[in-house]
Amino acid sequence: MTHAQPKASSSTKRSVKPRSTYIRAFTLVELLVAITIFAVLSMLGWKVFDYLIKVKDRNAEHETHLFALQDAYQQVLRDSLQIIPLTANDGRQLQAALRLNDQSLMFSKAGVSDPLKQGLSPYERIEYRYDATQKKLYRLKYANLNISSQVQPLSSTLLENVEQFKIVVLNPQELSQWPENLSDRNDIEALKTLPLAIKIQLTVAGTDYEWIYSLLKSTQPPTTQNSAESS
Repeated sequence: MTHAQPKASSSTKRSVKPRSTYIRAFTLVELLVAITIFAVLSMLGWKVFDYLIKVKDRNAEHETHLFALQDAYQQVLRDSLQIIPLTANDGRQLQAALRLNDQSLMFSKAGVSDPLKQGLSPYERIEYRYDATQKKLYRLKYANLNISSQVQPLSSTLLENVEQFKIVVLNPQELSQWPENLSDRNDIEALKTLPLAIKIQLTVAGTDYEWIYSLLKSTQPPTTQNSAESS
């Protein structure tokens, strides 16, 4: 038996058209705008990165200066605690226990140990000297209070990069020279007299600092006789 195939009605027939694919491309103006924005963002990012690098370097430099300042401060503090009212002798005349002039500070100091029994003097002479050309503060050490012109002191750099330096004594007013109004170079008591304090003002890497050291505990002479006075 033959079955007849049903015919599709014309109403159900639909023509299938192929879909057209549309791709939107960037115009030249849009591309230029995108490149410009990327360039601006890159430049801003580089500036931020460069700024962070500079801040890091600046902080590292500041930390280095801070450590050097702390070491210098502690050294001066140790010296100031051991200043003694004993005169020195340079072979020509007696020198004051503490002498300040022309931004140079020199003083007599105790605290020298001699563990090997080499006959070292228990006292020494210390000088702080500022070199404006090199921007350095030096610490000079003489082995005893009898200072010979032929003996060179032991020199060390106390602080570098010192742009400005000023040292005065307080008694209680500020004085840029000590002893004050000394008329008789043979006046032992006047030469032994110490001021009340030392004040140091300095500028390092654009930052100002002020150090004050009291000498109130240094007014009593040691019990050992000063050989510089007896010579």
